[in-house]
Amino acid sequence: MVKELSQAQCILLTVHYASSSNIKALHSFTPNRLDVLDPELVLRILLAYLPESLEPKEYTKYAEEVASRLYLDYEREEVEVDISPVKDLTPEQAQKRVKKLHLPDIKPPAFPPHAPDDLLTRFLCHRSYRIDEQTGLVNLVPQLVEPFLDRNEFLRSWYISVVLPVLRLQFEYYPGEETAQAIGLREFERLEGKEGMNFLLRRAETQSADTIAPGEVVPSEHSKNRPTIARDVKGLVGPWIYGHTERKRRKLDQDRQGHDAAEQDVRQNDDEADLSRRTRKISLSGVSQEDKTGHDWEYMYRWMVLHATSNFPLVTSCIEEWDGPGDVDFGGFDQDQGKYLEEDLQRKLELQYAQAAFASCYAAQSDTQETVKSAHGVLARLAELMDFIPPPDLATSVESLPRIERHAAKLDESQTVADLAPSTLLKPEHPLTTPRFETYMLLQMMVYTAYQFSGLGHPISLVSVAKLHFYANAEEQLAVLTRILRGLSKSGARKDDAQWTSDRAKLMWLWNWGIDNDDPNAKTGAGVLGKIDKEDFEEEMLKVFVETSLEDVDPTQNSPTMPEQVTGEALPSFPFTTHQEDLPRAAEKDVTDEP
Repeated sequence: MVKELSQAQCILLTVHYASSSNIKALHSFTPNRLDVLDPELVLRILLAYLPESLEPKEYTKYAEEVASRLYLDYEREEVEVDISPVKDLTPEQAQKRVKKLHLPDIKPPAFPPHAPDDLLTRFLCHRSYRIDEQTGLVNLVPQLVEPFLDRNEFLRSWYISVVLPVLRLQFEYYPGEETAQAIGLREFERLEGKEGMNFLLRRAETQSADTIAPGEVVPSEHSKNRPTIARDVKGLVGPWIYGHTERKRRKLDQDRQGHDAAEQDVRQNDDEADLSRRTRKISLSGVSQEDKTGHDWEYMYRWMVLHATSNFPLVTSCIEEWDGPGDVDFGGFDQDQGKYLEEDLQRKLELQYAQAAFASCYAAQSDTQETVKSAHGVLARLAELMDFIPPPDLATSVESLPRIERHAAKLDESQTVADLAPSTLLKPEHPLTTPRFETYMLLQMMVYTAYQFSGLGHPISLVSVAKLHFYANAEEQLAVLTRILRGLSKSGARKDDAQWTSDRAKLMWLWNWGIDNDDPNAKTGAGVLGKIDKEDFEEEMLKVFVETSLEDVDPTQNSPTMPEQVTGEALPSFPFTTHQEDLPRAAEKDVTDEP
């Protein structure tokens, strides 16, 4: 009886069984009429009439058999084909009904031209879109697609970059959140660049704003309120970029296939030997214009710098827990597929990640102690990634802080304070943010300087430290010193000898950063207040000591180079009690020490 049905009747019977989700009947019927039911037609009928809410495990094997024309599921129960729904239709009636059917193209709308011309791949993608659009049950898509990820790289890339982020947003990372539910697979697939980055990280940003008030400590690693930014970068942004990377790489490969062929064997041998014996570290070759690849990860770096201006704890949490573009979570679906980034591309992107970490510190606008502590955490992370010696604790005495070369404290390449604008901090070969040992040591000095300023009652952001150091003149630096000294003298609590000695040591460190000048007669220092003439610097400090009427401090202590005219003017007004007898010897010592 089945063999006697016309093509139109066969089509209508297939539609009937699909509409009623009768997969067993379809499996028994369609292989017997391959003459009129070609694979593409059957799959189009399934797309149109098989209910999208049906569990995919019920029909994935059947769809595979249809696409291949190989019906090998011998364990499936054969059922008797009931042709009663169409047997009484005349050929004309059947044909008329067929013309009224609306069968979608097997290829999904806006399917990329480079996608494989494979029936099953097109069916799986198209079916996934329809499940999402008709039911919102995107959690059914894994059952449909995952059994076939090894079929081709396009399907794997599409699943990792489109389906996986949406699944994680809706069902794993932020279940029930309106933000996550507001997008479907097709709409998400259209997101590009900055728009995609902002969407994927918007929830982590909002959560951070909810859980970390300005000035608050970032929650501990085990806290439920710990920022989720690093997780989202690894598990949402990373997979999303996977697909973009693969498509761009295929396009680039077409252009440079001949050029790369000669280099491939040598590079592959070097890479395999290198990767087998090392933990990945970021190289120190700088960031040149050629390193700016236009890769989507660069949107992530710009996102970091932009958000560091107002939410530095969020960015530092990301840096401390994310190793860079190679540190991504594909859920194991990339297994045995090799690295998703070419070695040279990954090296360039890692350098830019390190630069973004530098830039984020200088972009931060807050002057709180927590900002300084967060920047110190970034320093420690950079030391780990770039294989440097970790920075000492913030509370380390100024005498024990690391020293940098005098030339590293200068910024000859910069001509304007505009170089410190957030929008310029990621420029190639930026003098402050290009990952090198000198810029790392300079950032250390900036962090410890901000910490010392805070301890002296004058909190200041890192970018303000940089502006003060590189662009302020002597008068502007002297005004800062004066404000600090006035604040110290009016702090209320009476300071003892040890406290004043400690404060003076900090101020002297701010003047020279612990760098000894080769010229004993030099009048300027290398530090953030180093443009102040040394005599003016000493005189300002001495004035405060005198004005505070401190009884137990010898103002010449620890100041063997203090000029005679300074002590001569200031000492007569200094009210000594317990050390009055030391005054002649102190004055004599100054005179003796004069060159």
